[in-house]
Amino acid sequence: MSNLCQFLRVNLDRPDIENWIRQFAKSLNLTGQVSFDFIQAADDGEIYAIECNPRTHSAITMFYNHPDVAKAYLEPDSLPQTVQPLASSRPTYWIYHEIWRLVTHLSSPKLVFERLQIITQGKDAIFDWNDPLPFLMVHHWQIPLLLWGNLQKPKEWIRIDFNIGKLVEIGGD
Repeated sequence: MSNLCQFLRVNLDRPDIENWIRQFAKSLNLTGQVSFDFIQAADDGEIYAIECNPRTHSAITMFYNHPDVAKAYLEPDSLPQTVQPLASSRPTYWIYHEIWRLVTHLSSPKLVFERLQIITQGKDAIFDWNDPLPFLMVHHWQIPLLLWGNLQKPKEWIRIDFNIGKLVEIGGD
């Protein structure tokens, strides 16, 4: 995965990946929530599953404008098919990741332009004008509390992961 795509959630129409997931889930008799991460090899374009989680994944942010996403969890039998992000769903990003990338790529106009495109064409994964509290609480309360706690009991960490709201520790996940 390139640095450009890290922390950006984009819906891609990949029937080959969907078929692979369906076969994998069927072979293990999986039901309920399961989330996969895939990577495409730069050299030959081969797709590889790199992670499977039995929980909601940050890609759930792609459903920000879908009226049936809650039904998929609460009333799964009421839906006739798999719920996919709407065609109008824009790629999602975490603004503080994008700001950091802008700052660290100031010497590369091409990369700055790419980051600005992501911000102007996408949607912040957490911020919503109708409900700004989650954005404010994660970024301006939880993260500062984590940093304060780390000052109290120092542990080495390598970066702040805004999309899951934690300090990523050396040797951690």
